[in-house]
Amino acid sequence: MSLEIRQVGPGEAEAVRAVVLPAFEARQRLDPPAAALSESLTELAAMLANGAGGLVARFEGQDVGALVLDPVGSTMYLRRFGVLPTAQGHGIAKALIDAAVDASHGFDDLTVVAREELPKTIRFWERQGFREIRRFSPNVELRRPLRTFLFDAPDAATMREIGEALAGQLVAGDLLVLSGELGAGKTTFTQGIGAGLQVRGDITSPTFVIAREHPSLVGGPALVHVDAYRLGGIEELDDLDLDTSLDDCVTVVEWGEGVAEGLAESRLEVRIIRALADEEPDSELDPRRVLMTPIGPRWYEMEELSLQRAPLAEKLNENLLLDFRRCEEDDLADLDPSLPLPLALLAAEHEGGVVMVHHAWRDEWELPGGRIGDDETAREAAIREFREETGVEPGAVEFVGVGTVQVGHERRIELVAVYRAALGGPVEFAPGEEFDGVRAWHADTGLPGLPGLSAIDAHLAVLAVEPLPDEERVAAAE
Repeated sequence: MSLEIRQVGPGEAEAVRAVVLPAFEARQRLDPPAAALSESLTELAAMLANGAGGLVARFEGQDVGALVLDPVGSTMYLRRFGVLPTAQGHGIAKALIDAAVDASHGFDDLTVVAREELPKTIRFWERQGFREIRRFSPNVELRRPLRTFLFDAPDAATMREIGEALAGQLVAGDLLVLSGELGAGKTTFTQGIGAGLQVRGDITSPTFVIAREHPSLVGGPALVHVDAYRLGGIEELDDLDLDTSLDDCVTVVEWGEGVAEGLAESRLEVRIIRALADEEPDSELDPRRVLMTPIGPRWYEMEELSLQRAPLAEKLNENLLLDFRRCEEDDLADLDPSLPLPLALLAAEHEGGVVMVHHAWRDEWELPGGRIGDDETAREAAIREFREETGVEPGAVEFVGVGTVQVGHERRIELVAVYRAALGGPVEFAPGEEFDGVRAWHADTGLPGLPGLSAIDAHLAVLAVEPLPDEERVAAAE
């Protein structure tokens, strides 16, 4: 499959129109009709002259997909999105969205406007990570966030501190949607918010009352604390009549993912993840990570909190390496069961570098490894994948640790087991069709030393082969 996507300006308005017009003509007739059907070439060229231009997808030598990038403030609107009917089913629409993400670096989110009469189109955008934020008939506006704020919470005190720091930016009308497994620390986080807002009453899990209001002691907004765990959906949440207080309060909804999003156009999604299934919330052996994703115009100007840290590595497709934890291989059985462990990677030292394989379809250099089969261990998967992708046996393999990754626009959290090995003497690699290249990457050359190198795999490779600090080496020996 030969697919190329290029960025275009007003000089290629005709090429964009040659795709957009037939793509829109093939759709269901709408009343009123789509603006793209009556738009002149001059008008389209003016849209492409806005500084961001557009994108055109070329498949098997023919232009088959296109869109216009329209920056408005800190959001990037995708306009005139279309793929020729004859080219659908080849992943071209998704590739255009991925390219739009790359072209929108530095923006808060991507936004599209779809039509109510086209539910299949709306479902497509939802599968690509876009969330409905408002309707103005016959249009539906959907938004895909591009920023995530990351915090470490090694104990309950730090969790409260993060919530209290966030409270300094909260105003009446704000909606926070919290998610995380039982015991993750959602209520502890909310206690910090209550302390920062200076509200009355002890903040405890509202499981038995579903919603509890805490008035302000200092003339600020009240805090409405909601537990949506036992609610069946947005309809039951509506029965609580929260919209009467939303504009005057700060509303925090625990277990609100998939339920509370329709309460407001803007919201802050807060997800808390755990390292282990440790039942002691204050245990230093089970640190938490807090992920905040701002959605909607209210959060465009969200300031970075002092406790925030950057991910260890990130890719333009929005994959984030959140953290890496050195541990014993036996600890794999004690990981938080709500977080899947689908991947195993192997960093093999060779000729002073680390073996990387080139994925032909993704056009990316990465560590050998892949999916863990139903009937195999992480170690077995790492060895099998290394053998299949390089054509050689890795020899002695040792376990290093576990990485935590947030996957793309889905913001799904996955774990990855990382192993290491050392290849001695001359080695003849035998790459195949899917992985068409093998070479040793030398970390001291930096990422430009290997174009197309996965930043996440590079970071994991360095962590896997770097010598342990003296104190860690002693602890491991003990």
